Amino acid sequence: MMISTVLRRVAATRFAVAAPSVFARTLPAYPIRAFSAASFARSHGQSDRDLSHKLESELKFEKENGEAFIPPFIKSFNDKGVFKIEDKVGEKEVTLVRNFGNEKISVIFSTDALADKAEFDEGDSEVEETFSVNVTVLIEKKAGTTDNGALELNATIQDNAFLIDGVSFNPSSSLMSDQSAEGDWQRRGRYGGPVFQDLDESLQDHFHEFLKERGFDEALAEFIPQYIDFKEQGEYVEWLKRVGEWVAK
Repeated sequence: MMISTVLRRVAATRFAVAAPSVFARTLPAYPIRAFSAASFARSHGQSDRDLSHKLESELKFEKENGEAFIPPFIKSFNDKGVFKIEDKVGEKEVTLVRNFGNEKISVIFSTDALADKAEFDEGDSEVEETFSVNVTVLIEKKAGTTDNGALELNATIQDNAFLIDGVSFNPSSSLMSDQSAEGDWQRRGRYGGPVFQDLDESLQDHFHEFLKERGFDEALAEFIPQYIDFKEQGEYVEWLKRVGEWVAK
């Protein structure tokens, strides 16, 4: 009698273990969505097509109304043969390079200057657009393989003139042109020179004459802002082309 009771309990226990869980029975049966490569390939929406068409239209307009040849002011600048223009498509900085005796002179400026472009509306007169340009002038001196260091002059082009903001010296000219993170860190740690406006006025004048003798005259001060406008337009057309091609893919 007792043995029979134990056997019934064991059997009941086995049945309970074998029975499906309450949670398993109540789980909802969600449908499984099948993904394929085609699902990801169809990413174009109406906005993609509209944007692509607008970019194409803008590019066509710019090409039809832009200059298909080198502007006269650039041709005239190149004909002088003083500075060589180093300009790469897709980069915002432009460098003018020349040699002067045992010096290599680099003038660096950027299309960022257009961000500071200002418009002044004087009553009934026409709107006059003016903008100043920050330039960095590097003057390196080398004698064969001997590095004699370099001057870095920060200046602003305003009213067709170069106004010096600061002058610093570095005993290593290669460090001045080193674009690595290490080079930038080392330059930041060096003395940047005195406040230029606090220098004796005659010393300031000598520095301006020093630049003028190396070709930093009114003509160069007029050329650089013109070239920035030319560069910005070219980069804008290239931007329209590249973005339009990307959207259309």
